[in-house]
Amino acid sequence: MIGKAPRRERPLLHLRPAFQAGLVAVVVGLVAQVWAHEAGVVFAFWDAQAHLDIARRVFDSVTPGLQMLGTVWLPVPHLLMLPFALVDHWWWNGVAGGIVGFIAYVTTIASCHDLLVRRTGAPRFAWIGTAFVLFNPSLLFLQTTAMTEPVLLACLVASVNGLDRWNDTGSRRALLASACFAALAVGSRYDGWFYVMVATPLVAWLAYRGHRVALTATRGEQPAAPQANFDARNAAGIAKVWWRDAPLFATPSALMVAAWLGFNWIYFGDPLEFQRGVWSAQSQQAALAAQSQVPAAGHLGLSVWYYLGATALSAGALLTVLGLLGSTAVLRQVRHGGATVLLLLTALPFNILALWAQQSTIQLPWTHPAGVLNIRYGVMMLPGLAVLAVMGGLRMVTSHPRWRRGMLLAGLTAVLGQAALFTVRWPAQAGALREGLAIRDGDRRQQDASDWLATHYDGGRVLVDEAINISPRTRIALRDRVYHWTWQLGAAALAAPEGTVDWVVVDNHHDAGAVARAIAGRDEFKNRFDRAFDEGGLTIWRRR
Repeated sequence: MIGKAPRRERPLLHLRPAFQAGLVAVVVGLVAQVWAHEAGVVFAFWDAQAHLDIARRVFDSVTPGLQMLGTVWLPVPHLLMLPFALVDHWWWNGVAGGIVGFIAYVTTIASCHDLLVRRTGAPRFAWIGTAFVLFNPSLLFLQTTAMTEPVLLACLVASVNGLDRWNDTGSRRALLASACFAALAVGSRYDGWFYVMVATPLVAWLAYRGHRVALTATRGEQPAAPQANFDARNAAGIAKVWWRDAPLFATPSALMVAAWLGFNWIYFGDPLEFQRGVWSAQSQQAALAAQSQVPAAGHLGLSVWYYLGATALSAGALLTVLGLLGSTAVLRQVRHGGATVLLLLTALPFNILALWAQQSTIQLPWTHPAGVLNIRYGVMMLPGLAVLAVMGGLRMVTSHPRWRRGMLLAGLTAVLGQAALFTVRWPAQAGALREGLAIRDGDRRQQDASDWLATHYDGGRVLVDEAINISPRTRIALRDRVYHWTWQLGAAALAAPEGTVDWVVVDNHHDAGAVARAIAGRDEFKNRFDRAFDEGGLTIWRRR
């Protein structure tokens, strides 16, 4: 059965499985980090630049303080990046985000492999599942950036791994560790909120059932759901108490949610500012809906189709098929150790519901409108699909022991086959990388403007159009960047830019922009500023 393999293999090395996988992940992750910096894709996502700036501006700002963490985006990834972003060079070149992403990547790989070894009892088969995650190009790319998906993925996989260990051993330490990782997931992305909502009742059910079945066995009666390794888990079952274990798991996450609501209330006057504020996903989706850019909203079937398409592009088409097939085998074994593993798939219902409820949008190359928007969300399914694919294969081996060697060979072939699919029309088949490159190359003017500023900026305040992204590589301190919303300076710069700032970056195609309106037809401004850079309507003015 899936809970344990009928024949345990000798470990490949005399090291703990998680440590083995972690060492390999360190090497692979570092290679990817070097490649990303050499290829210039670390800042491909505008959001990656914004995440680093948010972390930095807690200290580097006209009004420094925790309020600069802002709303909408949850704070944990920014707080993790904060100490690294304070190092100038690491902020300028994006290493600050890469450090956090790298640690998250190693944590994901180590936790995934540890879970696989425990569930299968077969280290060689476990390495097949781990390899799917280890060499996935979307995850490898994302961990080099300041994007928040790797942080969430690490917290979710580590939390599920801890829950699985608790379910096997009854260890409250494992349960507490799982709860802490769950709380970090809650503070990283809203997917984590859904995970905890699903995991908490599951913890209660596992504790109740484990305790009841163990009591039945210790009284000498036939267990309600016998398992091959049941005797070894009697003590673990007795130690479980549902009304104690479920609150223990949920409390750290509840405190994280309360802290976030309180933060929004204190600094923005509304505990739900992140949900209904001007920068919220709800407001952004409403704007997209007005342009007919959210076709999946209100359509459950389309929502499933869009998210599975993103999963195929980011996690891999072959792995998606194998993982979904494997999930059918695990569903039959929910009462025998498979329940915790299924938590790795909570991204599936969460993203489908988000698309259906118009809280998110995804664009695929073959849909209308066509695009590659948010296809990186599919990478959240990666560890779950890898684990379920291996467990489904081992289910077949359990029924037919002679297939063991052949199944191992088939698994290796699948890993190589998925790698081959990724390399076909590279990087079009690597979802997250394809999305990042599309964003980076979609408006070359902004990239070129940042490159120009990186070599020509020599100090002074910069008035920036809200439609323009200024990269950290320009080395312009955040306290010297002035936007129309900047406290005191923003209003003053719009009223009289020639007396307040030394540079102005404006997009003349952004007619509704406050900066464009402020300098239009203003003789005092033109008398004191020269046009230093102009590309496709994006202009940089420099004080004489």
